[in-house]
Amino acid sequence: MTAFAALAGPILAAYPALDPADLDFAPSPKLEVGDVALRTFVAAKKLKMAPPQFAAAVAKEVRFGPAVVSASPAGPYLNFRLNRSVFAREIVGGILREGPRYGSTGSGTGRKLLIEHTSINPNASPHVGRARNAMFGDSLTRLFRFEGFEADVHYYVNDIGRQIGLLVLHAENFDTMSFDEILDAYVAANTRAEQDPEFAKRGYDLLAKMEEGDPETAARFYKITEKCLQGQLAVLARLGISYDHFDRESKYLKHARLEVVLEALRAKEAVFTDEEERLVVDLGKLGWEREEGRFFVLMRANGSSLYGFRDLAYTMEKMSKGADVNLWVLGEDHKLYAEQLTLILKAAGQPAPEPIYYAHILLREGRMSTRQGKVVLLSDFLDEATARARQKVDEQCKDLPEAERGAIAEKVAISAVRFAILRVNSNKNVIFDWESSLSFAGDTGPYVQYSCARINSMLRKFGEIPGEPAADFVLDHDAEWQLLMALIELPKTIAASVAARNVAPIGQFALDAARQFTTFYHDCPVLTADSEARRRARIQLCAATLSAISNALGILGIDALERM
Repeated sequence: MTAFAALAGPILAAYPALDPADLDFAPSPKLEVGDVALRTFVAAKKLKMAPPQFAAAVAKEVRFGPAVVSASPAGPYLNFRLNRSVFAREIVGGILREGPRYGSTGSGTGRKLLIEHTSINPNASPHVGRARNAMFGDSLTRLFRFEGFEADVHYYVNDIGRQIGLLVLHAENFDTMSFDEILDAYVAANTRAEQDPEFAKRGYDLLAKMEEGDPETAARFYKITEKCLQGQLAVLARLGISYDHFDRESKYLKHARLEVVLEALRAKEAVFTDEEERLVVDLGKLGWEREEGRFFVLMRANGSSLYGFRDLAYTMEKMSKGADVNLWVLGEDHKLYAEQLTLILKAAGQPAPEPIYYAHILLREGRMSTRQGKVVLLSDFLDEATARARQKVDEQCKDLPEAERGAIAEKVAISAVRFAILRVNSNKNVIFDWESSLSFAGDTGPYVQYSCARINSMLRKFGEIPGEPAADFVLDHDAEWQLLMALIELPKTIAASVAARNVAPIGQFALDAARQFTTFYHDCPVLTADSEARRRARIQLCAATLSAISNALGILGIDALERM
């Protein structure tokens, strides 16, 4: 759907050198100067004209149809006053026809996405900080799928390492432990290792046995990591997060692909054995220009490999799958590591995935840490959010059955959590605070959901909604127009979000659309409009609004509610 084809067509006909993408139409920031503005910078540059000159020329020379009341230049802008109902009829009709696909540009049709995200160390219950990776990765997946990509979601299971060895040693009775108790065991195991060098050494020895292929050790590692993984997935499933593939790190021990990397590094004289008899890469030999992170350890003196060495093989396998877009979601504190890995792969003639970084969720007293036991567990957070939501739902939906109220409360809780985190740009920290994160008024997911519930209520009262706007369609009130102008931003917002690998603008779109709907709702009676034509048009505008907001919320992993 092209909202302003009637404006673009005559301009393109008069200036054949221009393409549709050169014409930058946007809602006018001030309705007193016009309904829509054309920003002429791109088109004027292409035509080698000054923007004000081009705007004046279009106003003087181009003849628009009767839907355009006037076209007035204002410096580099061209302001249009429109027959709003004519344009609104086309916009609303287009949104209603596209329905659940409205906003998608189809840029992913016939293309594939591979994305790896979350990959929590299997030694703890997910906490709110780690949940940002999972929610961000999941929403990126939903975004790309909405654009038509075939998405393949991978979870890298870190089922081998010193931390797993320590956990296996300390929690000998882990078969009888609950999933939540494993976090306490992990903290205790690390404390014990810091105080007991012999215990720490046994952890390394157990890891070496695992790498040597000892079946009993491998079975113990698998059982405890699988128990952790299933516990983590159960928590993440409450947020609607799922995966297609689980890739176990242990698969890449002594992998054949590692020899390809080693041969390339040896040829460049970039690998050596240090004074501790570890196998190390000197990234300076590969073009690394700073001292920090110059040396990358591949193997310990006892022959056991480090995480990074195994990750090289895993990354090469991911890249071999031939996805058109290959994303790797990482916390910003892993940026140095990703740069090191990418450089080593490049030296071996191997491509690397595109890293997508996100900042942290902070407690008011500082950063979360699993090892120190200083965390807010995601399961506890969701329980608290659901309890608060249930209280609100019980107050407002007393007539609904208890089971339905419980289901609504769970969805409201998920909305509160996901929206509070995803609406913040990924490069900015989220300050974790119970009151602001779980508020059900203001700039929150529940507020947007409430707008959807209010629309659904009106749709039920109206009855069958006409699928196409009628010839007498009329929408000309300022609040109606501003709501329409908010809705037409969704395709542009989604395209920009795909390009930036950032879903925060989609959250902002949903919030802006909900705010504009609230203004419209208060200023423009729908079911009691002063004419049947206006009543019909406004209910269709409501239905179009519901489609647009629902599509945006769906990308964020949030349900638009029937009742609330």
